[in-house]
This record gives sequence, C-alpha cells and structure tokens, in this order.
Amino acid sequence: MADDKTTANQFSAHDDPSTRIWSSYISGAEKYNRDLARSWKGDMDAILIFAGLFSASVTAFIIESYKTLSPAPQDTTNALLAQISRQLAAMSNTSAEYNLASVTSGSLTSTSPVPSTSTLTCNILWFLSLGSSLASALSATLVEQWVRNYLQATESRPVPHERARICAYLHGGLEKFKMGALVEAIPMLLHVSLLLFFAGLAEFLRPVSWAISYLTVGMLITCIMLYGLATIVPVYRRDCPYQTPLSGLWWKIMQLLRRVLRNRHDVADSPMSFSSTMAEAREAEALAISPERDQRDFNAMTWTLENLRHESEFEAFVEVIPRVVAGFDYSAKLLLHRLFHHPNLAVRLGHRIPRLLISCTGGILDPVVCQKRAAACLAAIWSLSMMAVPTGSDSSSPDSSTLRFDEFTLRDIHTVKAGMPGIKGYAISSATVIAQGLIDKHIERASAEESILALFTRGGRMGRQIEWVRPPNKADAQFGNPVQVIHMIRRAMAALEKHLGSGEAMASPITSVVFSAAYGAIRKLFAIVQHPPPDVNAAEIELEALKFVRSFLTQANQAGFSLALDYIAHVLKSRSLPYEAFNTFRRIFLKINFERSLSVESQIRFVSYLDDALELDSEGSTHMPQSMINIILGLTRAVDDPTCALKAKTIISRCMHSFPSEDEAQKALAVLDKALPQPQPTLDLFTSHMYSNIKLDKGPAQPHVRGPTVVADIAGVSMGRKHETA
Repeated sequence: MADDKTTANQFSAHDDPSTRIWSSYISGAEKYNRDLARSWKGDMDAILIFAGLFSASVTAFIIESYKTLSPAPQDTTNALLAQISRQLAAMSNTSAEYNLASVTSGSLTSTSPVPSTSTLTCNILWFLSLGSSLASALSATLVEQWVRNYLQATESRPVPHERARICAYLHGGLEKFKMGALVEAIPMLLHVSLLLFFAGLAEFLRPVSWAISYLTVGMLITCIMLYGLATIVPVYRRDCPYQTPLSGLWWKIMQLLRRVLRNRHDVADSPMSFSSTMAEAREAEALAISPERDQRDFNAMTWTLENLRHESEFEAFVEVIPRVVAGFDYSAKLLLHRLFHHPNLAVRLGHRIPRLLISCTGGILDPVVCQKRAAACLAAIWSLSMMAVPTGSDSSSPDSSTLRFDEFTLRDIHTVKAGMPGIKGYAISSATVIAQGLIDKHIERASAEESILALFTRGGRMGRQIEWVRPPNKADAQFGNPVQVIHMIRRAMAALEKHLGSGEAMASPITSVVFSAAYGAIRKLFAIVQHPPPDVNAAEIELEALKFVRSFLTQANQAGFSLALDYIAHVLKSRSLPYEAFNTFRRIFLKINFERSLSVESQIRFVSYLDDALELDSEGSTHMPQSMINIILGLTRAVDDPTCALKAKTIISRCMHSFPSEDEAQKALAVLDKALPQPQPTLDLFTSHMYSNIKLDKGPAQPHVRGPTVVADIAGVSMGRKHETA
C-alpha cells in the first residue's frame, strides 16, 4: 500500500497541470544558461592557455634574475681569502689573533654583496607578474567548475516547476554575488600580469643597455596607451568592437557623472545612457529607430541579396515578404521599398521577383516545385503592390521608377497562369492589384495636370507668365503642331473608349498600353500649353487640353470600375476565393471615384453580378462572404441609371432577409432611391412583372451563365425606356 501511495504521489506530481505553465520559462532559461556557460567556458579556456604559456615564459626570466639576489658560495670564499692576505701584512704579533677574528668577521660582513635597487625592482615586478598569471589560471579553473555545477543543478530535476524554481533561485544567486563581474575581472589579472612583466623587463635591461631599456619602455607606454583607448572608446562609441575589463568600470563612472550633472544642472540625456550595463546600452542603440538604423538595415540586406545567387536561396527570401508587409514594422516596409528600386539589378526586387516567377515556365523544374515557387512570387508581388510607404517624395507626378510593377509583370503573370492552373487564385489577385496600380498612376498624373490647367485657364496670360517661361524659338517644331496633336489625342481616346467597351479584361497588359498611348498624346498637348507657339491661340489649346484630361480621367475611372466587375466575375465563377480576395476587392473599391459618371453598360453588368452574388444556394448561404457582399453593396453608389437602380433595389429588397446585418443593405437602398424618379404604382407593377419574367429566363443556378441573360434583358428595358423618352 505504501508503494502504491508513493507511485500515486509521483504520478500526480509529474502530471500536475500547473507545471505546464513553466515550460516556456524553462525553455528560455535553459537556452540562456547554456549560452552563458558556453561564453564563460570559452573565455576561461583562452585564459588557461595563455596563462600557462605566459607563466612558463615569466618563470624562465625569474630563474635568471633570481641569481642576482644572492651571490654564489665560491665567490664569497675567494673574496674572504683575498681580504685576509692583505690584512696579515699590517697586523702586529701581539694582536694577531684578535685582529684576525675582527678582520674575518668584518670582511664577511662588508664583502657580502647587497642586491641593487634595479635588481630588486625587476624581481618584484616579475614575481608579481607570475603570481597574477597563476591567480588568473586558478580563477579560470574555478569558474569552469562553478559553471558545470550550476548547469547540473538547474537541469537535474525532472519535474518542470521544481526545475524552474531551482533555476530561478540559482540565477538570483549569480546576480546577487556578481559572478558576471568576477568573470570579467579574471582577464584583467592576466592583463596586469603582462604589464608587470614588460615593466620588469625594462628595469632588467637598464643596467645592460640604456637603448634597449628605453625601447622596452616605449613598447610598454604604447601598450598602455592602446589599452587605455580600448578601455575608453567603447564607452562613447558603443559600436566599437574593442573592449577591456576596465571598460565596464569606466562605464559606471561615466554613468555616475551623468547622473550628478543631470541632478545639478538638469542636463537632458537619452534613456539608453543610463542602462545598467554597456551591453544593454549597445543593444538599445542598435535597436533604436533612427535613419542610421535604416541605413544599416539597407546595407545588410543589399549584401544579403547580392550573395543570394541561386534561385532556391532567393525563393526563401521571397517567401517571407508577405509576412513583412503584413507586419507593423514601418522600417521593414521602407527597406523593401528601397530594395525594390535599388539601382543594382542583382538586388532590385522589382527585377528579380518577376525573373524568378518566369523561371517556373521553362519546364525544367518539378511541377510541385514550380507551383510552390510561383505561389510565393505571386504572393510577394501582391504584397508589394498593396504596400503603401510614404517616402516623402512628390507623389503628384509619379514616374515609372516609382511604380511597383508594370505591364511586363502582367504579361509574365498571364504566362504563368496559362501554364499552371493551380495558382490561378494568386495570379488573379496579383494581376488585379498591378492593373489598379497602373490605373492609379495615370489618374494621379492626369489629376495633377487637371489642377494645373484649371488654375492656368483661370489665371490668364499673367498666370502663364508666372507659371512657365516660353522657349525663345522653334517651340512648334519641338513639341509638335497643336492641330496634329489634337487629332492624335482624339484617335487615342477613341481607341481607349473602344477598348473599354470591347469586354477585354482590365488586368491585361494591352489595357496599360492603350492608356499609356492616350496619356502620351495628352502629355504632348500639355507641353504645348506650357510653351505655346507665338501664332497659336493659347486659350483655345488650354481649354482643349483641359477637356481631354477630364475625359481621360473619366475613362480611367471607368476602367477601375470595370476592373472591380472583372474581379467579381472571377469570384463568382471560381469554386474558391482568390488569394486575399477581400483586401484586393477593397483596394479596387476605394480607388473608384463615384462622383464621375459611369457607362450604362457597366451598370447593367454590375446589376447582373449583384443578383448572382446575393442569390442563396441550397444551404441558405451566399456564394461570397458577407464582407465582400458589403463592398458590392457599396458599389451601388455607381448606379445612376433609373432602370438599373430599380432593378438593383428589387434584388436587394428580395435578399435582405438573408443578411446577418441589414445596415449595408439599408445604405445601398438609400443610395438607389436617389437615382430613382418619383415612384408610380404602374411602374412598380411593370417592374415586378418584368423581374419575374427575367428570373424565369435565367434557368438553373450557374453564375457564369446567368449574367449575360440579365444583362441583355436589362439592356432591352433600358433601350425601351430611351425610345419612350424620345
């Protein structure tokens, strides 16, 4: 029974749930103890080796210098006999015995050699040097023994909470009895021993040769000066790699002086100046947010990327980019921004990531490896495109160097998506945010020019003279003929409008090419406005340029709305959501300017997608998550066509009961009411009947089939309303 009771107690002690809370402490404390023991053991091993060799060298010198402290026995006998022979000739017969004894004793006393001051000084310094060296070796041996005992005591218990408490108890003893300071003081004994040896060597050589002695003294002074610099410099320059055991003492002295000055004169100082140790101050300065730290990070990561030559090594770097962008460290995001635009192609992320992505299409790598690499690259491209880093530069006129990715990256994404259907979700989201970034670039440029042109047209000729200086001559030849440029703009704008109405995906590279062509033509006219030729009516050119810029902004906003509709269509067709679907869709939504008019065709398309998105499946849930449905409801702000508004209102009212929260639906209905005329019973009855017929025509629940049917029906109703109005 006693054995069973003991076993039960042991079982309960080992399986006590309260012991599990100590696991984190134990893992961290044991790692800290092992690292500390490894550091101390390395220092003590080095001290033992050096102390052994140095003690042997000092002992060899002491053996030679020790002979000068006491003369040899034969030298004493010879000196005594010579003295006696000299004294015998001068002695009388009567006092011979007495004088002989006196002379003998006096000669023994007077002829015994007395060590010189130089000899005594040399031997004292060397014996002190030997003693200090042996003391440091003994202390190093004891420290290694104490460290072994400490580790054994902290890791001997199997029960977690007992081991944790013993570890905390013994670690408190380490701090209480200043074992760290003792370990730092042991090398100082060896340093003192070395300085004493050099001082004794200089004194030993002084009677032999003054030149050699002075040379040794010079070496000693040089060593002392260097030792002093290595002691003092790390106190003021914490990144200095040099340090001596006296640096900690000097650090404490300077801390005390700073406190005294601060108390007397209210001197402000940084918080890191009063850290308890130099190591803590060094770490605080290294981690403190500053431009210097950002530059150090940039240099370190530049070196890292230059050495990541192999694609697999760079792939591991690319995999962590999304987590860095999603984090809260602004400095890390600024670092990625600088690396993205680095002038060196071996470092520039905007160059290397697309190259790594296109390497997946060669057919050389394993398909699993290709898909993993492509997913990592596309996730990094999406994150970098979504990353917002204000760098302080003028964003009113961005150029191509400030962009994240361009149409060539879009081309690479479409190429990879065609060869690997498994990464379609990543490719759709990445291409969408890149396309939105390209649209934003054109909108920002055109908006800046619109503001300038609006101010310019209101300012008159005086405003033009202040704003720009006209070239002296040949302006027409430099910027082109205004009439020809205007015709070029009209053709480019017609091509742009045709492309937007063709149904081409807005995330395709051709869209960016068409926008760039239209903006390039407008930019030429803008240059002419800045420097008008003498024979041209500047006011008319300014008004034409302003009209084209505003039309371009309308088309760019239309492209952004169409891009949102394209993304909704991808979500409705796919069985799973694309990569970061909500954040991608929200990004597009926030960039749409609902104050600008949108085409009726795009509104009809939106209403059809709204119907598909809100329709419930067999399980009573929508195809999209509620967060994305709320954004779709927010897109109703773009609906200003009465027929589309009425249709959207009917759809939302029918599906409102399925919303977890009706707030967004109520807001959407309120927005749609503003686009509707005064309600009439006949119109409401006709609309309800029309909608029921459309529902019958839609057929089975297939989002990608239903859309065109509803678009055609609504388009027909819209055309009918236009004929009635006519």
